[in-house]
Amino acid sequence: MTIDPMNESEQDKEVMQHEEPQGDSEVAAGSDPIVQEAIAVESGSEPVPAQRNGKPSQKNGRPPKGRKREQKTSCPPALRRPSVFRRIVVIAWSGEREPASDLWWAEATIEGEWVVVQELGRVRTRKEILERILALDSALVALDFNFSFPAPFLESLSAEGITDWRGMVRTIREDLKKNVDDGARRWVERMARYREAYLDPDMPSIRPRSARRTENREWNIQPEKPAPHEQHSMAERLRRTDLPLIASVGRDTLSTIQIGYNRLTERYEFNGNSRGRDALLGMAMLGQLIESGRDNLSIWPMMELKKLTIVEALPWLFTEGKQIKADAMGTLFANYEDAGWHIPAESQRSAEKSIHAQQVLFTLLGIVKTELRLSRSRYPIRFYSPTIYSDPQVQLEGWTYGMNYRAHVNGNDVKVNTEEKKRMGSPEGALLLS
Repeated sequence: MTIDPMNESEQDKEVMQHEEPQGDSEVAAGSDPIVQEAIAVESGSEPVPAQRNGKPSQKNGRPPKGRKREQKTSCPPALRRPSVFRRIVVIAWSGEREPASDLWWAEATIEGEWVVVQELGRVRTRKEILERILALDSALVALDFNFSFPAPFLESLSAEGITDWRGMVRTIREDLKKNVDDGARRWVERMARYREAYLDPDMPSIRPRSARRTENREWNIQPEKPAPHEQHSMAERLRRTDLPLIASVGRDTLSTIQIGYNRLTERYEFNGNSRGRDALLGMAMLGQLIESGRDNLSIWPMMELKKLTIVEALPWLFTEGKQIKADAMGTLFANYEDAGWHIPAESQRSAEKSIHAQQVLFTLLGIVKTELRLSRSRYPIRFYSPTIYSDPQVQLEGWTYGMNYRAHVNGNDVKVNTEEKKRMGSPEGALLLS
């Protein structure tokens, strides 16, 4: 089954005309004359006369007959939302040994009314990804690994002096700096201690098997508890942002602290959970980004939006796990081209040949549509309530880009009030960063 993602774009064409800034203009004023005048005053230019039914509401500087002259007041500042980024980057992350085969870099820019895919290609090393991110001046960069762990696990690390998210990232960076395998082993051991600290107290005891011969049976052997690694653990393994996705996404929400006991080595290991290793290496890179000292760099939502913002994205939210066949992809790309989205032939061929390339490309296109409000099923980053930056659980666990957020008070979600919704949802004042 093939879904044409551009149908939604065509239906929302009028919405995009209102919300997307035109040409090189920095501010999209929408149709509100008050906002237009405020922007004009702020920029030092003459205000545009208000329009009524396509005609100026004033003639020769005078109000129309039959209407009272309105008292002139100071113009309120324009309502400005955080930025709509001109450049969007999606990185398919991998923790495999380098040179890696699953590291992909996809990049698109918004050029007026056009969206242009600039690049879709493999990257061989994680160091190269770090360098390329730091070389960006302004962009929204999406990475597909968990930026943090569940809050109870982080709280269990307080005995080691790790009290917040930054401290955790810094510790991961230091542990993995000298030797990745040894550093990962330390974190697996921490996860093992956390797992065994919450064993199910109602786990039934097991009676040892008796010998086959009747005369060797020991009838008085008392049942005993299984070893800790054989017992069920009640430790929380998922973050708050992961919970709504379990039923739909399945293994894509596999916990990054999912570990298993290896009987051969007699120790806990990730046991095929590549997301756990990926997340550790990814968070180590986040530590390097923080160490760079860039004032205009933000790791969202632990930090507020800045010109270069790094977010955690789950590809499934934009692809829904669908794999498009090569013979149907040509029509799909033609629809994008008709809507003003240029995808180079080389990128199209890569998406037809590689499932990884296809996934990262359509994640990129989905994020661009989300930011431009051509897809209303996901939240643009500028629409999130400011309370997300003061939510203590989110500051520990992070949040998935595109997922709806509500303030969490006393274990309950709190709806954003009407005025807050108007402020977040109004089209006036959306900046377009170059």
